[in-house]
Amino acid sequence: MGAPESQGFTLSEIEPGSAAYTEARRVRYDALYREWGLPRTLVEDTDGRAYRHLAVFDDGRVVGYGRLHLEDGACQIYQVAVARNRRGEGIGKVLVEALVEWARDEGRGAVYLDSRSHVVSFYEHLGFEVCSDEFLSPRTGTPHVRMRLDLYGGDPRGG
Repeated sequence: MGAPESQGFTLSEIEPGSAAYTEARRVRYDALYREWGLPRTLVEDTDGRAYRHLAVFDDGRVVGYGRLHLEDGACQIYQVAVARNRRGEGIGKVLVEALVEWARDEGRGAVYLDSRSHVVSFYEHLGFEVCSDEFLSPRTGTPHVRMRLDLYGGDPRGG
């Protein structure tokens, strides 16, 4: 799976334990937890669930990451992260679209995610809709909302 040539980056599934996965953990921590003063252990994958991990590479370096957990009838996207110095380049959009495509390929009817409240509009532009009141993440204590994309009626590109 690749990104448009003009973007200059590529997407690839990565495996826990690989060098790319270790690099993705650094991107995740820097993008999602450091600014809140949260512990590095939050990027550890100790919840026992099986995920598919997707990384965005530019010149061999991980610049974005997201993962998909397949659930009964639906699925959930977790930990979408883009390196701070690479935000605004379309990396997050391409990453989320690829994760949504994985969900479609698995025949799922919808995909969910818990978005930090301050980035809801990013996901709304990709076709997701808020489907909960704001809540504090039990893992991080940061404000989130649950969002949903109908894979048969929704378009991950918002159009």
